[in-house]
Amino acid sequence: MVRVSTPCSAQETGFFDRQMAAFQDSDIVFERSSSNIPFAPLAYLSTSHYGSAKVESRTRGTAIEYDLSTVSHAAGLPLLLGKRDALVIGEYLSWSRFDLHKSHLEDFDVGTIGMPVAWFRQVNPRWQAAAFVFPMAHQSSQEDADWTWQTMGGAFGRYVHNDRLWWAFGFYADVAPGDNFYIPYLGASWQLNPRWTISAIMPWPAILYAPNTDWMFRAGVSPSGASWSFVPQGSDNVALNFDAWDLGASVERRLTGMWHLGLEAGVGGFRGLRLQGSDFEDAEFSVHSSAFVKMSLNFRPAVE
Repeated sequence: MVRVSTPCSAQETGFFDRQMAAFQDSDIVFERSSSNIPFAPLAYLSTSHYGSAKVESRTRGTAIEYDLSTVSHAAGLPLLLGKRDALVIGEYLSWSRFDLHKSHLEDFDVGTIGMPVAWFRQVNPRWQAAAFVFPMAHQSSQEDADWTWQTMGGAFGRYVHNDRLWWAFGFYADVAPGDNFYIPYLGASWQLNPRWTISAIMPWPAILYAPNTDWMFRAGVSPSGASWSFVPQGSDNVALNFDAWDLGASVERRLTGMWHLGLEAGVGGFRGLRLQGSDFEDAEFSVHSSAFVKMSLNFRPAVE
């Protein structure tokens, strides 16, 4: 059974509280033991900045250097479909600024809108299943640039070994113009005690420490969200897509009720950047890592 702790606050009553009460009466189980680590955010507003990063073409001997600044927002609404099934409908908005250095190309912006939809099922007391699809549309500020589409999705399973250890596995796909990205999703989460948790979910392992319910510290790898599809200026069929991961440390503090403020810093290291089209069909690129800083405001429901 889900147990939801709702701090007394006038801003956190109404429809959201009714939904949480419905989840509490369902068969869905999120946590089996007490932990200071807060639940995943249902909404956030974040801003980040990546320092100077260099992209080099190993075949052409050319390089592009740029700074990247982003502002993004996302929110999800959980809806209970029955005693064992739930649906989450979300929205995503993002704006990114690419400041190019020593390049014949002009600086440009990329705006993104998306609508993720996820399904979750409590199969039995130990097994859970989930799937999601996340269509996105990108618009570049470059001259004559058209809207381009990208779709992320995946299917996952979770097996609860005991109150402190669970295993997860699945498959993730990112389909974008000019390039597709696929990766298996597997690993485990081990709660050592209410303060310490080791998250060995590949490829984003992390160590989390929460001395109490007001503070959380995290060190590890996480997706950077820097995945774009857009049409560069002067070409009708060249698409750029890259997926990135950040290695960093973060601290998060509860402000009031379910609202948390987070600060993260570290190094953004790209796993791959691929251009594909009539002009760059065979190009291979290496991307240098760069420092980043990120601030976020998170809405985390208190789930026990």
